[in-house]
Amino acid sequence: MRHFASLVAACIAIEACIAIEAPRRDLARAPHATALHNAARARGGAGAGLETQPADSRRVARGGVSSVIDLPRRFPILDWLPLLTRRDCVSDAVAGLTVAAMLIPQAMSYASIAGLSPIVGLYCYVPLVVYACMGTSRYIAVGPVAIVSTTMLGVVGGEPTEAARLALASCVMFWSGVLTTLLGALDLGGFIEALDHDVLSAFVTCCAVNIGCSQAGAALRVSAARSHVPAVGLWNAARAAPGFHGPTLAVSLATAAFLALCRRLPLDAVLPAAAPKNLVGSLGPFFAMVLGAFANARWDLAGAGLREVGRVPAGLPTVSNPLFHPKLPSKLKDVAVVTLVMLTETLSMGKALAARDGRSIDNSQEAVALGAANVLGAFFRTYTIAGSFSRSAVNVMTGATSQLSALVTAGSVVATLLFFTSSFERVPKAVLAAILITAVSGLVDSERLAALRRDGDVAGLCLWLSYFASMMALGAAEGLLLSVAIHYGARTVLGF
Repeated sequence: MRHFASLVAACIAIEACIAIEAPRRDLARAPHATALHNAARARGGAGAGLETQPADSRRVARGGVSSVIDLPRRFPILDWLPLLTRRDCVSDAVAGLTVAAMLIPQAMSYASIAGLSPIVGLYCYVPLVVYACMGTSRYIAVGPVAIVSTTMLGVVGGEPTEAARLALASCVMFWSGVLTTLLGALDLGGFIEALDHDVLSAFVTCCAVNIGCSQAGAALRVSAARSHVPAVGLWNAARAAPGFHGPTLAVSLATAAFLALCRRLPLDAVLPAAAPKNLVGSLGPFFAMVLGAFANARWDLAGAGLREVGRVPAGLPTVSNPLFHPKLPSKLKDVAVVTLVMLTETLSMGKALAARDGRSIDNSQEAVALGAANVLGAFFRTYTIAGSFSRSAVNVMTGATSQLSALVTAGSVVATLLFFTSSFERVPKAVLAAILITAVSGLVDSERLAALRRDGDVAGLCLWLSYFASMMALGAAEGLLLSVAIHYGARTVLGF
């Protein structure tokens, strides 16, 4: 009952944060918003709702308390759900099932990056449902992501037990969600656009290196001490690598080769013409996990020394109270960094996907939706979620027309937790490690470095390297804050 009361209090807090922005809305925009909304409906299609409108056109004041119950704005699902056609539902169902097939192995892998049990990654179904109801983008697929996971490792890695790490991760998730909701309510979601592109490029590259190093132990079956400082992790992995376990390395290399074949061979040619492009490549991680479990069961790879996922608890998680933790006061900086990373990845990617179709998203409502998803999700024993580049791209490729695809994905995850968790027990950890390393290899922004060299931008190249070096030496989160200071210092003092 105490946990339920905390959950209710969290819902009230979200609405209180949203209410802050109410008096600042301009009532004069109401006719313009109504006209755009009617035009969107006339064009038809489930996606012809919120994302087709300029972001400001949704900011229609209702005055005082009534804006808190402005349900169509706070819950865009009320706009697009009545517009769904049978064809839209079929497209969204296909997209949702495809994303679920990607999410299941990725979420389990990403949770292990954060130092948590793999099953924790699948407890993300509540945030998926919340974002589907409140998000303004038809394409964004939220859930566990690599960059947030490696950031979280630096936050909870010092905890002695898995339960202690999860308790702290859920607490950070809750308060980062509160901060994100507050930023959206104050109409500050657009501040992310002020961040320098090269700082973000160096940050993503650093996270990719750190994730790769963190998976060396599982991919090689060596004892490589993890560290949230990438340079230390890289050194530990390099020292441990010569003691690799042959069969484990063979499975890791075979998995990586299989994923590469799924992406590069013209396997889609054998599918019906109506099938989404790159479908086989998108489902590669799921196929790899199934084949790995089958091979382990058939030939007893564990008997040869391969480590497997092991017992996975079945069923849905119990409700917990994430509001308080003894170490929260010392983690406030980490709450701010996790919020920055979560918003940066989600809003930048959502803006890019919307621009492909000549649309826009409401940054502030996106922040509110993402914050609410994290606040409510924190009660269900998971950790911070954000928008996923790879799964959102699959949403686009498979023809998603609305966030109904996210609801299908959430339903698939729930069904997996209820009925199929035993299927993951024989999955070799080397397979999950190879899936992760393959996934993050594309995050290394070598193209930006090549562009700086090609353009002869010595100052820009030196700044990029300074950002990357600070993150490698201090940790991705600490280095990100220092890099922002370096960027604005160089621009102010040196005029870069």
